[in-house]
Amino acid sequence: MTASATRRLRIAVALAAVLALAAGGTLWWRATLWPRRFAPVVAGHLYRSGEVTPAQLDRLARDYGIRRVVSLLDANASVTEVERAAAACLGLEWHNVPLPGDGASTPAERRQILALLADPNAPPTLVHCAAGTNRTGLAVGLYRLHCQHWPLAQVLAELKQFGFDDLPRHENLRQALAAEAAAAQSGARD
Repeated sequence: MTASATRRLRIAVALAAVLALAAGGTLWWRATLWPRRFAPVVAGHLYRSGEVTPAQLDRLARDYGIRRVVSLLDANASVTEVERAAAACLGLEWHNVPLPGDGASTPAERRQILALLADPNAPPTLVHCAAGTNRTGLAVGLYRLHCQHWPLAQVLAELKQFGFDDLPRHENLRQALAAEAAAAQSGARD
């Protein structure tokens, strides 16, 4: 290979590296703007996502009018403490109903979540967990079943659209949603 061909190859490799870094930087920048799996459940009323940073929480408050957060994360985790402090600084109402990552829950925890999400006088609310999949899917499923009267199959399909992998360890989540669907159909709550 000639010296000039070697130089052109090095320039091409360097240019490819710069472009790859720039593309990755753009993806990183875009990913930091919004929480993972952020989406409206009912625009102007209820939103869902994965874990939120203080900057993301500020942006959601400004751009979507979020005035209340329902966190499903461990109450003692450092990310939860940071989020709680950020919510207080922003003047947001903040609630915590800690659930394990697989979305397992008790009837009392589900009642607490549903009371928060179904309150017709609630300000625009964000419900979230770490990934925005299992715990958040359970919470949104409760809302869909009891407030929007979705059938269980539609709730489960939405869970999968948001990354639910439906493994054996999710049996509690599936049973909880089935029990809630039956309760919603009968007009009763456990």
